[in-house]
Amino acid sequence: MTTVAHEAPAAGAWRPWDVRAAGAPALGVADVHVWRVRLDVADAAPRLVRECADVLSAAERARAGRFHAAAHRDRFVVAHGVLRRVLGAYAGREPQALEFTTGLAGKPALADARAGDGGTIEFNLSHSADLAVVAVARGRAVGVDVEREDAAIEHESLSEHFFSPGECAELRAVGEAGRVAGFFAAWSRKEAYLKATGEGITNGLHHFDVSLAPGAPARLLEDRSDGSACDRWVMAALDPAPGYAGALVVEAPLDAVRLLDAGPCPAPR
Repeated sequence: MTTVAHEAPAAGAWRPWDVRAAGAPALGVADVHVWRVRLDVADAAPRLVRECADVLSAAERARAGRFHAAAHRDRFVVAHGVLRRVLGAYAGREPQALEFTTGLAGKPALADARAGDGGTIEFNLSHSADLAVVAVARGRAVGVDVEREDAAIEHESLSEHFFSPGECAELRAVGEAGRVAGFFAAWSRKEAYLKATGEGITNGLHHFDVSLAPGAPARLLEDRSDGSACDRWVMAALDPAPGYAGALVVEAPLDAVRLLDAGPCPAPR
């Protein structure tokens, strides 16, 4: 059975993980580490934004500069700066020295993924509103997704458009009080699965089903384009912060998920 262990930061330790001081925790071959990062820190910590910008590539800084809103630009800088620091610690390299490649569906990967102990570092990044999550695994494809639960979203029409008939029926069967949570549980699990497999959203979300009922374990129920998928992929629900849904998908086996704080969680919305 997969376990999810949450580890809180020390009191007052709001800033992202300083890998130069902390180093990378040991990553087992059947484990996944998920780092959560607070993004709404620019006003309180402009120095943090500058430090994160210092480790970005020229291309990343150019992407950040294309955001018209300063808040969106700073969130991009912090998310990608912390991503580099996290990966640099696991790979035993300076964060600014990391180089990335892009897969056919746009999924990024380390150009040189060899870790210091001879393993390979696989990762995935997701961000929504005030929170980002970074999943790290060794030698196995991984996908992660986080979504802020917004009750104002037209979740019924979106589910009819993007979900499979079976998922739509299950969502309708969920009580009104749990329908928003069920929608975002399904959305985050489907996104994480597409990111793990490297398919991307261009192939649609209809060909596979995930569980979504509140309280039910996160599971890939069926992939009609890949009959062996349920045996090869493991799905786990994340509880990254109040008001957010999250999911992780990784190639089997998966013994434990270690959820680590790179800073305090956003306040509930």
